[in-house]
Formats: sequence, C-alpha cells, structure tokens
Amino acid sequence: MLSGIEEIISCVLGAMCILPEYFGPPILLRPESSLYPRLAQFLYLGFHEAHKPRHGSLYLEVGHTHDVAAPSGGTWTRPDLAAVGISRGRFAATVEVRLFSFEVKTADGCRLQSVHEALAHTRFVNYSYLVWNRPACICDDEENYQAILSNCAAYGVGLITIHNPNDLNTFQIRLCARRKKVAADLIDEFILTRFSPAEQARIDGAMQRYCVGSQ
Repeated sequence: MLSGIEEIISCVLGAMCILPEYFGPPILLRPESSLYPRLAQFLYLGFHEAHKPRHGSLYLEVGHTHDVAAPSGGTWTRPDLAAVGISRGRFAATVEVRLFSFEVKTADGCRLQSVHEALAHTRFVNYSYLVWNRPACICDDEENYQAILSNCAAYGVGLITIHNPNDLNTFQIRLCARRKKVAADLIDEFILTRFSPAEQARIDGAMQRYCVGSQ
C-alpha cells in the first residue's frame, strides 16, 4: 500500500520509450529522505554487483551522512548517503579502498545545480553520484534530462535514476562516475567523522579480512 508521501504519476510512453512491462507507472516520493532507505538497499545489491571486481569480491558499508557536516565546514559537504568499498582480487589480492557519495533528488528537485552539489563531494570521495527519482521515460522532459546527463558526464559525476523506489529492478545506473584522486588522510578523516562507531568497526573488520584472510 502506498503512503501519503507517494504519488503515482502515469507516463504516456511514446515510440522512443520502450520500457520493460514490470517497470509499471513511475512512483515519485517526497520528501527526498524517504528515498534514502530504498537507495541503501540498492547499493547493497545492484550497485554492489556493478562495482565488484570481476574475479574478486567487494565489501560495502553504507552510511547515512546527510546530518554530518565536514569538520572544517563548507558548502555542500553533506552527501545524503556515502559508502566505503573495500575490494580485492582473488589471486592478485591487492586491497583497494574507495569512497562513494550519493546526492539524492526528488523528481522536481533535480536541476543543474544538483550536479555541482554532487561534484563538490569529490573533495573527499573518489566517486560521486547524483541520484534522481524520475520516470525512466524521458519523452516529456528530454531536454532537461539530457542537460543533467551531459553535465554529469562533463564533470565525471555518476547518474542513477529511480523509476519506482519500491522495485530495486527499476534503479538504473545511467552513467558511471569517474574516479577522483583523494589523499589517504582525507579518506581516513571522512570515515572517522561521517560513519558511526559500529560502522567503523565493521569497516576495520573487513580490512583485516581482506588484507590477510582468504576469499
């Protein structure tokens, strides 16, 4: 059953909008915080699968970081969600630690400024994604969608769209983020100041397993 914060908006599909039948009508949520739990679920499933090494494994720890500002302050320093990814190959077992950030926007809350908000996070993360709850069909707003997409591509920001937050199969990685180089001490500071003690303990445990343990 849909809650009062959900809207079901019918999308009239044109010739260019050939979507799988299971997508159904789009569901657009408000406020954006209602999207956070659904996004976290997707990160542990579809996003995890898309980013793990081909022959290795990936540990992902997702944190809700929207209420935690950078210790030094500054504009646009609070990603809605962030994730620590610890990966290694099966035999070429070099451990890699990556930081991801996610800036979440509602259907009508995403604009070009949103791309710059996500880009600002690359001061302290390796990969930044803009997450937009919008219908998979772009017939009705192709110009706006292409403007967002092209700006994301230009700045190396990834783009994830959500057609129906209640169906993780309708989350689409439209554009993968490009890696940004971040100093090791900034990665440590981000994890120590944005993730809870329990999350940090799990990250420490994963580091120990991945560095000296077997797959």
